[in-house]
Amino acid sequence: MPDNQVPDKPDKKIYFGDFELDYGRFQLLQCGRTVRLEGLPLQLLMFLVEKRGQMVTREQIAAELWSKDVFVDVEQGINTAIRKIRRALLDDADQPQHLQTVVGRGYRFVAPDAREEAGGQPTSEGFSVSAEELGRAIMTAAGLDPDNPRATPKRPEES
Repeated sequence: MPDNQVPDKPDKKIYFGDFELDYGRFQLLQCGRTVRLEGLPLQLLMFLVEKRGQMVTREQIAAELWSKDVFVDVEQGINTAIRKIRRALLDDADQPQHLQTVVGRGYRFVAPDAREEAGGQPTSEGFSVSAEELGRAIMTAAGLDPDNPRATPKRPEES
């Protein structure tokens, strides 16, 4: 992502495994803790995640991360960025869970559980409330007995 671009979805977050990729805050978190990842590798990770499941060529990466007038060793820059991403994600190049190398071609983001959320708060996995439980909680909060909804609500001084 060249310097003149800003993430187009400031509330966008991608969750995969224990990781959260927060576009608005431009950071990677693991179990709610910030993972140290420099700007360029983080930009590359965001680009690969955007193309998840698709093979991204080294040429596409170079075009995304470096403008035409920048003279750097692009091959070395890509290799270094990929290595830093793998280290941050605790990923193994030989048995990738997140970032797969397509030998001689490019890379593919392969986390099977990646999911996107824009705005709002993430859902907690394994946490769900039935309509009945929600109703009981609301009645209790309103001072009503969920087991006897016709009963007159208690006043605070009667408790």
